[in-house]
Amino acid sequence: MKDNQVRGKRAGDLSGAYAEIPKRLREYYDSLQEESIPDRFLDLLEKLDLAEQAAKRSDAVEEFK
Repeated sequence: MKDNQVRGKRAGDLSGAYAEIPKRLREYYDSLQEESIPDRFLDLLEKLDLAEQAAKRSDAVEEFK
């Protein structure tokens, strides 16, 4: 019977630890949302948009040849 009591206590402790996981993940996610996007990354995204637009224009010109 003592063994069952120990197992029950461990299970209770684990559920308490597992209960913290969603809370900690939410806190971490919220902190990431508050961070600003680095300027270098924004510059890269802008270059990608420009390259995609240029490729679309190039494809459109090729269709009319």
